[in-house]
Amino acid sequence: MNHIKIMQNFKQLSRDEVKAALHFGCPARPPLANAHWLNVETRKVLGPIAVKLQREFPDDVIMSGMGVSYWQAPSDDPKYRWAFGNKAKPEGLAIDSQAVIESWDELDQFLSELPDPNRPGITDGIKRTRENHPTRYILVGWGHYLHQRLAYIRGLGNLLYDFCDHIDELRVIMDALIDIYRIWAKRASESGADGIWAGDDLGTQRSLFMSPDMFRKIYAPYYKKLANALHDYDLDFWLHTCGNVTEIMDDLIKAGVDAVHPIQVGTMEDEHISCKYGGEIAFWIGMDVQQLLPFGTPEEVRKECQKRIKTFYRKEGGLILAAGNAIMPETPVENIRAYLETLYYSYQ
Repeated sequence: MNHIKIMQNFKQLSRDEVKAALHFGCPARPPLANAHWLNVETRKVLGPIAVKLQREFPDDVIMSGMGVSYWQAPSDDPKYRWAFGNKAKPEGLAIDSQAVIESWDELDQFLSELPDPNRPGITDGIKRTRENHPTRYILVGWGHYLHQRLAYIRGLGNLLYDFCDHIDELRVIMDALIDIYRIWAKRASESGADGIWAGDDLGTQRSLFMSPDMFRKIYAPYYKKLANALHDYDLDFWLHTCGNVTEIMDDLIKAGVDAVHPIQVGTMEDEHISCKYGGEIAFWIGMDVQQLLPFGTPEEVRKECQKRIKTFYRKEGGLILAAGNAIMPETPVENIRAYLETLYYSYQ
């Protein structure tokens, strides 16, 4: 295994080199994509330091978005949200318990008031980003794809029962989602996007939310439809899924996922995943934001980040570097800097 080399005269990668990393075309080095994943509270704590770090260690991938809120709608279009009718966001409930569809008797109304995927202006941000960065890779966030979208529409507890009692209704919703996503894909591509990413947290810290057979029965066909919709418009399919998804890695590859994030530290076995699936799917590796970054020393941060890079690196590509999730506000600045320096300057 090669030693870590320190890069001099660091140069950001073009869209072609990011694509080379995704599709095993021997890029100059692993790209950085969403390395600065900071939540609102973290940005408040860091203040101008966050801006300074982003300028000092910029990502190779430019992030943009075109999502729809679950509960908030723009003043000129009250139906441009996932909630419907006069529903308001429930108070005092966890985000995955705030069901948009509380009863399946509401399904028809939900479908009749879905957000219009042709709404004017939703790709303006992508167009501006492309104008400002004509040679860079643009990754557009949609918020959620399928499982996590359903979990927020139905509430996670309800959804787990739906796997057994209301599969047909779930399929009706996913059919409608795929119809929306096809239009979004076309519009995103025409506006300058190179790839799409969204969250679909399919795993817990130990296992999947459902059995592998249930994933194949409910979700796998729709992942394939989603991949086809994206690939038809030359968009790469980036998937964020927290938790242990080892049991369905083959299914994600077969469906057409191009990059999977974060291969969560402490839930999946890095060596096993790298050896078994390396070369078949790009690993969008997330560094540990649960324990390492907030509670480790700067030296421990550097050591563990370098170890992950070594484990997943292949000279032909297939490695993208990132944070594993949002960096928490209690994370020491010196640890954030150590993490970014390691991602930015180290490669095999």
